[in-house]
This record gives sequence, structure tokens and C-alpha cells, in this order.
Amino acid sequence: MLDDNGTMELTIQEHGVVLGAECTTMVTLVSKHRLDGTQYSEGHGIMSTLDGDVATLTLSAITIPKGLPPLGSIRGTTFFNTQSPKLSRLNRVVCIFEAELNEDASYSVKDWEWK
Repeated sequence: MLDDNGTMELTIQEHGVVLGAECTTMVTLVSKHRLDGTQYSEGHGIMSTLDGDVATLTLSAITIPKGLPPLGSIRGTTFFNTQSPKLSRLNRVVCIFEAELNEDASYSVKDWEWK
């Protein structure tokens, strides 16, 4: 907890595939509870591929509760910045995503390029 209003800081680590390359992403988020029960989160992170290519990212999301915590749905956007030629396409992409939080705090994420 960062304050008495329920503001939290958390760090997440994910493994996945981006542009055909296996990668690990680590993001630190600040999440604020809102009066309607939702949470608004903003964060910054870094993604690295197994080949050593790196991109930074900025993320914004809304979490909608679905029962007792941590159950919920997350909807958000991600913007990337990279100097890597292999990942340079990410500099022009707005990624939208949805995630479903499970009872054990695990989650699954689906990402799309907003065209």
C-alpha cells in the first residue's frame, strides 16, 4: 500500500511471444481504487527477447471486479519504444489487451494490434 486510499504498487513478470520472438516482460504498476469499485493502473516496464533485443513499454488499464478479489477483468493499452531493428515495428503499434484474473491471482492475457 502506498497510501490510505488503497493505492498499490505491484510488479508483474510475463513470458510470451512478440513478433515471433520468445520474450520476458517485467512491468511495475501503480494501481488506484476508484469509488465505483474498479481500479485504474499505470505502469512502465521492459521486454527482452531470448536474442537480447529490448523494448520499453508504458501501460494503462482498468480492472473490473468479478466477485471477491482477485477475480476480475482487465482492459488496457500498451505502447512500446525500442531501438532494436527486430522489434522496431512495435514503435508504430498501439496494443490493446484483455486479461482475466483467476482466484489464485494467475491470469491469462490476449493482445491485439489496434489498426
